[in-house]
Amino acid sequence: MSLTAHELEQLCSTSYLDGLDTAPVTELRQRRDACQRAEVILSYLRRVIQGEMDLVLAEMEQRRSGGASDIGRLVEELPTILSSGPPASGRPESEPTHVSVLAMPAVAEMMDLQHELSIDELLAEVLATDPDDVGQPGEILSGANLCTYEDDELQQALERLRDEETTVSGKRRILHEQIDAIQKAIVDRYKSGAADADSLLA
Repeated sequence: MSLTAHELEQLCSTSYLDGLDTAPVTELRQRRDACQRAEVILSYLRRVIQGEMDLVLAEMEQRRSGGASDIGRLVEELPTILSSGPPASGRPESEPTHVSVLAMPAVAEMMDLQHELSIDELLAEVLATDPDDVGQPGEILSGANLCTYEDDELQQALERLRDEETTVSGKRRILHEQIDAIQKAIVDRYKSGAADADSLLA
C-alpha cells in the first residue's frame, strides 16, 4: 500500500468535490473509497508517530527519575509504553473524533504495508509540503536509538514528532470532511430517487 504526496493533495483539494450533484453514483463511491483508503493510511501513520512520541517521553521520564538510558530496557518495556500512551502533556489537546473505516480488506492490506513501502518512505511522502519536492526518508522515526540521544536532541525529536502528528492529523481531518460530503451526496441521490435504493449499501 502506498500514498503519494500528489495523490493526497488531489484527495484533499476542494476541487475533488466538484460535480457531486451530477457525477454517477459509481464515481461518487470511487471518490469516497479513495478518501477512505487514504484515511486508513494516515490513521496508521498517526499511530506510528504517536508510538514514537510515547518512546521519547518514556526515555525523558526515565532520565528525569535518575535512571540510566538502556536500549534493552526500552525494548523490553515497549509493549507497556505503547499500550499506556504518553502523559497528558504529550498529546495535542484536541484530536479528530472521526472513526476510521477499517473494513477487513483495508486491515489486511495494511498488514502488508511494509512489504511495499517502508514507513520512513511513506512518511516522507505524506509529510512533503510540496508534492513536487518530496523529502528524502531520514531519521523521522528514531526507535531504540533514543538511548544514544543527548537531552536536547530528545526534546528536538519530541517537537518534530508533534509537528508531524499535527500535519498528519490536519490532512486526516480534511479527508474526514471529504468523505462526509461525498457520502451525503450519495445518500441524497438515493433520497431523491435518482439511484436504486437496493444498492445503497454496496
